[in-house]
Amino acid sequence: MLKNKISILVVDDESDICEMVAEILKDEGYNAITANNYEAAVQILKNQNITLLITDIWMNNNTNAGLELLSWSKIYDSFIPVIMMSGHGNIETAMKAAKSGAYDFIEKPFKSERLILLVDKAIKERNLKIKVSDFEFRENERLNLIGSSSIFKNIKQQLNRVSQTNSRVLISGPSGSGKELIARFIHKESNRKSFPFIIASCATLSPERVEQVLFGWNEKIKEDQLSQNSIGLFEQANNGTLFFDEICDLPIQTQGKLVQAIQDQSFYKLGSNKKINVDVRVISASNKNLLKSMEDGVLREDLFYRLSVAPIEVPPLNKRSDDINDLVDYFLKLISKELGSHDLKISSETLVVLQNCDWPGNVRQLKNLIEWLIIMYGNQKNLIIMPSHLPPEILGFNEEKKIDKIRSEFSLSLKDARKNFEAYYLKEQLKRFKGNIAKTSTFIGMDRSALHRKLKELNININKYN
Repeated sequence: MLKNKISILVVDDESDICEMVAEILKDEGYNAITANNYEAAVQILKNQNITLLITDIWMNNNTNAGLELLSWSKIYDSFIPVIMMSGHGNIETAMKAAKSGAYDFIEKPFKSERLILLVDKAIKERNLKIKVSDFEFRENERLNLIGSSSIFKNIKQQLNRVSQTNSRVLISGPSGSGKELIARFIHKESNRKSFPFIIASCATLSPERVEQVLFGWNEKIKEDQLSQNSIGLFEQANNGTLFFDEICDLPIQTQGKLVQAIQDQSFYKLGSNKKINVDVRVISASNKNLLKSMEDGVLREDLFYRLSVAPIEVPPLNKRSDDINDLVDYFLKLISKELGSHDLKISSETLVVLQNCDWPGNVRQLKNLIEWLIIMYGNQKNLIIMPSHLPPEILGFNEEKKIDKIRSEFSLSLKDARKNFEAYYLKEQLKRFKGNIAKTSTFIGMDRSALHRKLKELNININKYN
């Protein structure tokens, strides 16, 4: 942000001091505004976009006027840093200002260099706080668990119960299904949410360094006998949550030490005989078949049973197609907001196509598709996304296959072509509604008994779709 866009409010009952401070700030390129009392300052804060407040403590015979203004400003806008000034400075006054939320305290008379240094630091810290707040807001938006299907409702109920405990959780599910999102949700809803959420990406940890990364190390430097310390992930996650992503990729020799660390909540750094005690909740995840991984010797049995106190299984997206509409709406709003694009609308025909995709990449693949659509078409107002807008890999064919299919269909009689289309159409609708005849008949606008007759005529086995 350019300095001339930054407005700083200077408040002092002595006009000459106000003007002096304002001149110092203006010389540095800032926009300086002055006020001589509490009431005037409040009005300026309400009506103008103030970045920083500099106020005297003792004004108009009120020894606490500046502190009262500080308290009001913190309620009005907690991001505005406040620097307190006083010509009656003492340690007690400075402590009182700090406890009330002041950024810093400066005693009059002061050097202009000292004031400018404080102003620059305060503004940088304010900008950093805003960035962190924006990041946390976006992260919280992303932590929404989207889905209204019976399968996902059951998962949410499990998560709500397990989040309030300190039990270890083992999340299993295919890649892209949202295992890390679920781990973060558990942390956010737990009593550890104010402490770190640390990720151990087991697939990227080299066997040579994995124990250093997890537990840290301590090494004496011979020349001067100083210690070099490295803080491992366990220590970084103290009082918080340590998430082991793809636990089956952790070297088998390290898994034994992990069992001990989890059980005792303590460990030794490499090169040290001093025990480190921690309080860490462990959440793990894997896209592997865990029972087979134990049989194959990839996952230690004792580690599995320690991690799997509260197991949660996340189904692939094609097993909860009822959630696709909700996910599409969510990703459209989220990504459109991030990219600053126009809102796209998805046609009902396109939603049917999406509900019947295999989604090998699961929720991640669906999110990537929505992002692609917004990048490609987000500059067009009021556009409705039709199946023709979807990329070929989603439609399940390329142009050459499409032409071959059309040619083969043109070689059929009208009666046979209609029969083929009806069979394909009804199979897709049964798949969509999981064999529910009532929902299928309502959607296609056909009487239930007539639908049964048509299915029998086309040799479609309804049990296959239940």
